[in-house]
Amino acid sequence: MPDYKGEKFQKFLKLKGIGAAKAGEALGVSRQTVYQYFKSQSLERETVNNILTKFATTEEEVFGTVSNHKSISNAKDIGNPEIYDEDGDQKFTEISPGRYRMGTELVPVYAQAGYLTGYADKEFIEELPKHYITVDKYVRGKYRSFEISGHSMDNGDVKEAMPDGTIATGREVKRELWKSKLHNHQWPNWIFVHRTEGIVAKQIAHQDLETGQLILRSLNPDKDKYPDIQVFMDEIEQIYNVIKRELR
Repeated sequence: MPDYKGEKFQKFLKLKGIGAAKAGEALGVSRQTVYQYFKSQSLERETVNNILTKFATTEEEVFGTVSNHKSISNAKDIGNPEIYDEDGDQKFTEISPGRYRMGTELVPVYAQAGYLTGYADKEFIEELPKHYITVDKYVRGKYRSFEISGHSMDNGDVKEAMPDGTIATGREVKRELWKSKLHNHQWPNWIFVHRTEGIVAKQIAHQDLETGQLILRSLNPDKDKYPDIQVFMDEIEQIYNVIKRELR
């Protein structure tokens, strides 16, 4: 009997960059119903048919199997398959030898207030738009992209500036590593998810390992408008080291 586990449908949607709300609209059901599908160990045949029809796909593509039911899809070969990393956080598509397209969740400006309370909410994260960058190898860890707002990180230097509208993609630093120095000379820019300051893009001017104090530096030379700020590690929820900037 074919394996119609809901988690496979969930992975299919994630590969396509489709959130639960959009999937619900396509299927004619509520978002809550879509989440119930994800938890199902065996989706009903009617539900499977609806998925295949509305997403113009095949059982093999969604569930990794072919049943005796006649395919109702006219979907064509989409080329190189997308592959998740071991934790299911990133997906990769080989676009040429040694070059891969990596997908991350994007936190645009309009979603940043909600991100402060929703960053650990799986449903919230699934609703975020997707952003893609090109890398030269499969990478480990959790990556996320953020839209930069304002001019505090704009000093006109094309090598490090992150002006308003920049999409900054960062690798999350695991909490157990926060007790070590965070300075990285190759990638000097950081994203901090702070409980009261919000999502903060800065460089690290100073770190006191004993007190947990950080002095975060703005690149903009106008220190009256864009002063450096002092925060403490116990006020921070997430830290990302920016590994790629895309200026608009």
